[in-house]
Amino acid sequence: MSTPLPPSAGGVAAGMIDMESNTTLVQCYPAHQAVPADPGPFPPVLVLHDRFGLTPHIRHVANRLAHADFYALAPDFYCTPSSYSASAPEFMHSAAPSFVSYAEETAAHDRAAGLSDERALAILEQAIAYVAGRSKARAGGVHLFGFGTGARLAFLGACRFPDSVLSASCLFPVGLGAPKPPASGKPSPLDLAESLSAPILLFYGQLDMEIRPEEREAARRRLTDLGKTFRLELFREAGHDFFCEERDTYRIRASKIAWTESLAMFRAGVLPAPSTP
Repeated sequence: MSTPLPPSAGGVAAGMIDMESNTTLVQCYPAHQAVPADPGPFPPVLVLHDRFGLTPHIRHVANRLAHADFYALAPDFYCTPSSYSASAPEFMHSAAPSFVSYAEETAAHDRAAGLSDERALAILEQAIAYVAGRSKARAGGVHLFGFGTGARLAFLGACRFPDSVLSASCLFPVGLGAPKPPASGKPSPLDLAESLSAPILLFYGQLDMEIRPEEREAARRRLTDLGKTFRLELFREAGHDFFCEERDTYRIRASKIAWTESLAMFRAGVLPAPSTP
């Protein structure tokens, strides 16, 4: 089900849509979609939100991508099937993105922990299938742009869907080397890295207190040992959430480099040259 997107400034149409194509079902997959006004087709990028959910910041990232001539889709991973009624005529007009305020850090962590890998991957798979049917999205696969817990999902998605993921940019990915609680005993994303075929960018802040240096080095060693195409960049002045301009943790230099290099990879489908410091 989809409704016309309202036009916004700069020739971009953006708004909430439903990624479920069968409108007779109650199962719904809300997402924020941002599309350039020109006919396209454009390289498709899926924006995977962090622990706070589909915040205005994440939707703004999708809008920025559309202004840069990408087809952008940001799925709502916190939406449950019972959240909306697909039979309601005004479904997407009343749908509100699911997110937690930045002041509710504990609630955000709890909500992220409650999202199973199975559920997240099912929504991601639905997003990939939805994009494949959009005339404005270039055919052949998608690029993934993830933040925090969404960066972990971007890496995991690249492992699980190697035939559909063209590249993945992972900003401060949380828990790459660990299974998602409470699913102890299940493979971690790094355990699945052998199936990776897409180039991977990994961006970390050296001052990040949520990601141990051992986690970063484990990712570097694993991907190097497997001979995968990747680059890991460490920003000395940055901590966690360095990309979000709405927070005190925002660092303009790290954010600019991560943005520039990610877009270069999404356009070319290969690792870009490192940005000049």
